[in-house]
Amino acid sequence: MFHRTEIVTRYCESDALGHINSVSYFIYLEQARVEFLLDNEIVPNLDNWQFVLVSTRCDYKQQIYINDRIVIKTFLKEIGSSSFTLSHAFVHQERDELLAYGEAVIVHFDFEKQKSSPIPVEIRSKMEKFLK
Repeated sequence: MFHRTEIVTRYCESDALGHINSVSYFIYLEQARVEFLLDNEIVPNLDNWQFVLVSTRCDYKQQIYINDRIVIKTFLKEIGSSSFTLSHAFVHQERDELLAYGEAVIVHFDFEKQKSSPIPVEIRSKMEKFLK
């Protein structure tokens, strides 16, 4: 099972060559990550945010252009005791081609103590159906 985020690329996200700038991919990854957590009620709302991003990466497979319709398919790659890894596949909506692949490592975080904390059982159970 995966979560789906749809994006239509915009002119302001492109560079002088007319393709989407590499920095924009990370903005798309953030959008997919946040939508995954909110849409699946892993985080009930932005006021109850309990996570910090500790690592992210993106591998570019094909160029993306202005006005392309892309889908980011988000899977849960693994769940640890206090962290989890999301995998993201960027796919062209019409051609169903892989455009990029990204990953993010996210830690459950206690903001009062300023340190990581175990992922609560109720959050873990909501996540497990997305394990790849």
